[in-house]
Amino acid sequence: MKLTKHFTFEELTDSASYPHLVPKNRELAKQFDKRLRYVAGTLEEIRAVLGCRVHVSSGYRYAELNKAVGGSVNSKHMLALCADIVPLDGITVEEAFKLLIANKDKLPSLRKCIIEGIKGKVWLHIQTKLEAKEPTDFLTTNDGINFEKVA
Repeated sequence: MKLTKHFTFEELTDSASYPHLVPKNRELAKQFDKRLRYVAGTLEEIRAVLGCRVHVSSGYRYAELNKAVGGSVNSKHMLALCADIVPLDGITVEEAFKLLIANKDKLPSLRKCIIEGIKGKVWLHIQTKLEAKEPTDFLTTNDGINFEKVA
């Protein structure tokens, strides 16, 4: 089911690493339809700024899936407010992060953008706003515990 022009319910509720948990994840995600649409809208803004496609590696995660992937016990993924993404079409994660910072005025629904480098993998963790007045923060982390604010 399409949530926006380029993003679907299925990709925001999938798990390549734990496919056996996907059916329950999708069933529980239905209660967060509105928030998943917000996240998809934020991803559309990001896609427009980057000028390329983005791959969603993780979106909504119910508690069991979140624990299986090693997510934080306070993860906003469990509230359907986040997605982990990597840009496609030849843009690196680091380049994408810098582009998003430079164009933050074009990202009105972005609450947080964290460049996460953990266990040799690098991705962008995106969190959407629930209220327009919330600030937009850009951070980095190498362990998922300690964060440094960039902008």
